[in-house]
Formats: sequence, C-alpha cells, structure tokens
Amino acid sequence: MILAFYGHNRERGQSLVEFGLLLPVLMIVLLAFFDFGRAIYAHSVVAHCAREGARFGITDPENPDDIVTLVESTAVGLDLAQLTVNVTYPGDDQVQVEVSYVFQLVTPLIAQVVSESGSLTLRSATTMYMGY
Repeated sequence: MILAFYGHNRERGQSLVEFGLLLPVLMIVLLAFFDFGRAIYAHSVVAHCAREGARFGITDPENPDDIVTLVESTAVGLDLAQLTVNVTYPGDDQVQVEVSYVFQLVTPLIAQVVSESGSLTLRSATTMYMGY
C-alpha cells in the first residue's frame, strides 16, 4: 500500500517536468504561427496597394505623386517608413506600380532562420493599360 502511494506522487512530478520541457517548444510554434499570419496579411495589403495604385494611375497618369499618396493611404496596418512605392510607365499606354515592404519578424528563432536581419522584403507589381 505504501509503495503504490509513493509511485503516484512521482508520476505527478513527471507530468510537471514534461510540461516544463514542452512549454518553450509550444511557445515558439505559437509565435511562428502569429508571424506567418502577419506576413500573409502584409503581403495581401502590399498586393492590394499595387493594384489600387495602378488602377488610379490609368485614370490620372500625369501625377505619380498622387499615385504614391493613394498607395500610402491604402496601406492599412503597415509601417509607412518601411513602404516603398515606384511608379513607372513602361509603354505609351501603360502604368506600372511596384510596392515593396520590409516586414520585421517577431519570433527571434524564426527571424534568424529566415534572414540575418530578421526581416523579409515583400513585393508586388501591377501593370495596367490606359484606355482602349
């Protein structure tokens, strides 16, 4: 009877040690999921900004500064200091808007695996034709 009671207490301690060993791994995986979700959101916003800028550019091609202003106002949830907008006219009847964004990862281990600086550069470019 005494041995059975003694073994039961040891098993409770074992569960606590196993939880303590797995907790850091679970936290890293959870933070990696958050980083991945943030990166998908940022890429979606960058692609949307490029489309909206090109769409506006075909209606008013003479003012590239207005296109940049519109793209910056469309970049909801992004740090505008990390956003770069390039407006070019590759042809007589075309406008191209390229948007790039430097995305900072939060999870330290994942950031070191992805790049030395801990950031990703997300890019999207859209070309549209002016009137037919």
